[in-house]
Amino acid sequence: MRSRWPVLAIFVLSGAAGLIYEIVWSRQLVLVFGNTTQAVSAILAGFFGGMAIGSALGGRVADRVRSPLRLYGIIELILVVVVLATPLTFTGVTALYGEIAVALEGSPQLLAFIRLGLALVALAPATVLMGATLPTLTRHLTSTAHLSQSFGRLYAANTIGAIIGTLVAGLILIETLGLTGALV
Repeated sequence: MRSRWPVLAIFVLSGAAGLIYEIVWSRQLVLVFGNTTQAVSAILAGFFGGMAIGSALGGRVADRVRSPLRLYGIIELILVVVVLATPLTFTGVTALYGEIAVALEGSPQLLAFIRLGLALVALAPATVLMGATLPTLTRHLTSTAHLSQSFGRLYAANTIGAIIGTLVAGLILIETLGLTGALV
């Protein structure tokens, strides 16, 4: 039971980082796709789609490992590498979208699907990993507490972190460090 509070504190930080990433990536993709309703919808669908896939996969994997806490640590370490590589991914998406957008100017619906696909390509590696963290830590904590209690505490901790991350990213990090600096 003693390890619950450090895990919750770490998950607050994870939630903060996740929303910092989301805000930075949204700003970066808006610069690529434009600030249209379709573009923002594609970005959000890509982000939450990856999280949903990661949650489903993470739950399956977490049920099969001996140490879910160790798995969580590995996921977070891989996530750091993936997040640090996203500027390269976004450079490729920007170049590809620039070529496609000119060719599909007269087909806004097709261009909207292209935006969605590119948002998924850009965001999926990180968001799938991010989505896997909640079921992994839930599995870890259910060895010491009830499932609903563990899930509720983790979700609350992650949401508190998300609120903090949103405020820190929007009010401080992007203004002082820029998009790439905030991401790092």
